[in-house]
Amino acid sequence: MIGREGMVGVPVALGIDRSPHTIMVETPGAALCIPAQGLRAVMRQSPAIREHFLRYAHVLMVQTAQTAFANASFTIEARLARRVLMTQDRLDQDDLPLTHEFLSMMLGVRRPGVTLAIQALEGNGLIRAKRGSITVLDRTKLEEVADDAYGLAEAEYARVMEKAGRAVRVHEREPALV
Repeated sequence: MIGREGMVGVPVALGIDRSPHTIMVETPGAALCIPAQGLRAVMRQSPAIREHFLRYAHVLMVQTAQTAFANASFTIEARLARRVLMTQDRLDQDDLPLTHEFLSMMLGVRRPGVTLAIQALEGNGLIRAKRGSITVLDRTKLEEVADDAYGLAEAEYARVMEKAGRAVRVHEREPALV
């Protein structure tokens, strides 16, 4: 899952010409687009930006590994709680445009399983579900339900990208990037 904190096209940042994956947009929003050649040129010119993208590639790998761990080790309710929390992290709002159908695809379970998990979280007062949306009511308890499925990747992002953010801000003051 990628939001404003990240980017698609990590293979390009790693020097690969293309990815075998298809990107799916989950929610409407704005995005910036830069041609692969332009990204490669900026990365050659700026070691700080190159380091930033490589750090992001690392945290994306941590998130991917954490997703595999969650899918293998946790209940549907915990995985759903994780997904809701991750979506809320990226949208900075409590009302999330999530459908049962989309969640079933993202969690790799049948739609009735998602419906039961949503009902369990809703019954405990953690979320409110309406057609096409989920509202977060109690984030702290959602984090408890998500258990160790949520938090590790987020902490690694904060740890690793904070350093990169300082480096990029310093570098952006250089006239060559203006």
